[in-house]
Amino acid sequence: MAVDVALARPVTQLPTGPWAYEIKVDGHRTVLWRTEDSVRLQSRTSRDVTALWTDLAVAAMRLPPGVILDGEAVVYLSNADGNTRCP
Repeated sequence: MAVDVALARPVTQLPTGPWAYEIKVDGHRTVLWRTEDSVRLQSRTSRDVTALWTDLAVAAMRLPPGVILDGEAVVYLSNADGNTRCP
């Protein structure tokens, strides 16, 4: 099942209403499907990238079946001082 991912677009003014905003990080735009018995991750070009994000797929098995998430898959690393960073 392929879907078009939601892509950001430039605007001159932020929308009003009950919106949430996220910090921009460089990652991989991904749609995640939690089915009855598995998880599938798809890139913005409709390529199956589940094998590339195995840790994310395993963690997503805790979600209830039927959940679909559209977002940015990002790797964070912890430094010795406890701070995190994107590689």
